[in-house]
Amino acid sequence: MATILIIDDDTFICKQLDLLLKKQGHHVRIAYTANNGIKELKRGGVDFVLCDYRLPDANGDEIFRRVKKREPYVPVVIMTAYADVRTAVQMIRAGAFDYITKPFLQEEIIRVINRGLKESPDDLDGFENRFISGEDPAMQNVMQHVEMVAPAGLSVLIEGETGSGKEFIARAIHHRSQRKDKPFVALDCGALPGELANSELFGHVKGAFTGAIQDKVGCFEAAEGGTLFLDEIGNLTHENQVRLLRTIQEKAISRLGDNRVRSVDVRIISATNEDLMKDVTQSNFREDLYHRINGFKITLPPLRQRKHDVFVFAERFRENANQSLGKKVPGFDEKVKEIFLRYPWPGNIRELENIIYRCVLLEQGDKISPNTLPEEIRRYADLSAEKEELKTRLRRPMSLKEAAIMAEREAIIMALKTCSYNKTKAADILKVDRKTLYNKMREYSIKTY
Repeated sequence: MATILIIDDDTFICKQLDLLLKKQGHHVRIAYTANNGIKELKRGGVDFVLCDYRLPDANGDEIFRRVKKREPYVPVVIMTAYADVRTAVQMIRAGAFDYITKPFLQEEIIRVINRGLKESPDDLDGFENRFISGEDPAMQNVMQHVEMVAPAGLSVLIEGETGSGKEFIARAIHHRSQRKDKPFVALDCGALPGELANSELFGHVKGAFTGAIQDKVGCFEAAEGGTLFLDEIGNLTHENQVRLLRTIQEKAISRLGDNRVRSVDVRIISATNEDLMKDVTQSNFREDLYHRINGFKITLPPLRQRKHDVFVFAERFRENANQSLGKKVPGFDEKVKEIFLRYPWPGNIRELENIIYRCVLLEQGDKISPNTLPEEIRRYADLSAEKEELKTRLRRPMSLKEAAIMAEREAIIMALKTCSYNKTKAADILKVDRKTLYNKMREYSIKTY
């Protein structure tokens, strides 16, 4: 069992999580501020961190950086309101393990913690069972490239948004290569402070720096004969870029604090969610290193551009959720399918998986219904539908009365959005009383859930 640190100023949530996690056999520590959370980390022994995005003395970005600087290898899950999902996605880009939206369910918490504490083994059969390429033509093209480049042994650069499946593609290349029986080692460069990335990549000897109490094997040695996957490679410092370039060129490394040169035979697969070529032109990434890692480039399209695949993934995740949660939810309501196709999925496949598990947990009927979706997704779908309806109306002539009605409806929607759907504040903005606002909303079928 693990020691889990909860950093949240909501005492009710902390108490509920404390009871839940102790029932699972975990040890729990609680901090109500960012500073106290760091103090708990300094005590040592923390295996997992659940951290609220909004704390009284720090925002999520700041506390995450402080946690990772102190404990770079401890999984951190961000707890956030669904309206902050895009921010949570940015934090995953920076190295957070995952995010959970409030209000969350007990099973959801348990699932993400179990996944963070013990990732599934990287055996070929297990990987093939988990891997889904999708049916979209763009992804079929990607898989053709995977099949071609896998046996060639070239270095590969995978570009794609957070949550789009870059590591899965890297593993697919490894499992289809001649190195498939050797290790696949993944390093998240975005989650490591610069000074620790050096040690993690190349290893160190005892006494090389403060805290180096024993020899450490780096990722290059650990991946000997196999594949090293460098995720978010653009976050490496200039110094580490130079060392990485030298290692690739010479096929040899030296551990920190050691003059001994060790030969390494490793295939490099890199990934980024940024435009590395733009970083090169801005002198943020070395051009010579870029060409070394870009032996073959694969670009993953985001899920919003792969509408054919939304339900390929959704169905697999539903089956997995049913099996994992002991439920028998057979499918999706037609309205849910329509909503899923409208929603842009900023968190891509990872976000879709989280939502499906949540829906399966909540659903009490025969099919996954809109009521089980987070409010933000339902609201986005309604606004999207309204915009489409508006476009359709604008394509035909209309009376002045119709135009006035449309303008009034848009003004009400804008006011509601501006004040986060607080109807009292919206009424003040519109200079009407609450009763008038409610009547207008009912007349124009404006929903806020």
